[in-house]
Amino acid sequence: MDKLDCINAFITVVENGNFSKAALELNISRDQVSKRIYHLESTFSTSLFIRNTRNMNLTTSGEKFYSRCKVIQNELKAATNDFIYDQKYPEGILTIQAPHSFTKTCFPEIISKFKEQYPSIIINLLFSDNESNTNEGNLDIILKIEEEFDEKNTHLIDTYYRRFYGTPSYFTKHRKPQTIKDLIQHNIFLHSRSDLKNNLTISPPKLICNNSDILLDFCKEDKGLIFLPEFLVKKSEHNGEIIRCLDDFYTPKLYFYAITPYAEKSPKKIQVFLDCVKDFLSNPETNPPIS
Repeated sequence: MDKLDCINAFITVVENGNFSKAALELNISRDQVSKRIYHLESTFSTSLFIRNTRNMNLTTSGEKFYSRCKVIQNELKAATNDFIYDQKYPEGILTIQAPHSFTKTCFPEIISKFKEQYPSIIINLLFSDNESNTNEGNLDIILKIEEEFDEKNTHLIDTYYRRFYGTPSYFTKHRKPQTIKDLIQHNIFLHSRSDLKNNLTISPPKLICNNSDILLDFCKEDKGLIFLPEFLVKKSEHNGEIIRCLDDFYTPKLYFYAITPYAEKSPKKIQVFLDCVKDFLSNPETNPPIS
């Protein structure tokens, strides 16, 4: 038998003066109330009430137990109210780790929008390309973009492909490639050596760099074409600084996902942040222009 139910029944009997009124308030039968009181008295091997035909008074043990039970009841109410408040108005520190490549994406706009919606949540944002787990540094969320996706403790945000991009001014000087073979006529900048596996060996890259910001800067200076995930160049493409080419060429799917320490239900502050990211990326027309 649940002890909290028994304690609640005991308090209700004390405050109503008898079993019948307590049963009405609890919306259970008088017999159920009696069983719960009996369970408490059997558990502690003592009587809680002095029973007679007219009155039901507490024993000395009953008085002490009632005082303790009221503290438990009040603490439970306070905890419940705190939980409800936290669900409605999440607060506290949210520690997020993201790759360095996120610094020039629309990620700053996502953080800004989130802070407008949830000002009581403090964002502790860490940029790192090191392999980490959520137990290191008390991380709440680790954001990743990778070709492999393990569903354990992860939340899929979106999927992307790597694409080729160049600036409008670059394509006025150089013919836009129509096929992969045309890439031999261009300078190609890759993010990692793994990109060489994606049928790009026709045109040896001029630069391989694991920092997408550097690659993006080279591209904006009209030095050649970059080959990066759509998400990482979303802001620059939206602003018209770069445009996509070779639309028919695509690579294995990339998964943009978040790792959290929780196997099942995450705290509200994590849920609302991930919802904010998904909403921003899936509804770009509802978001303000990126300047």
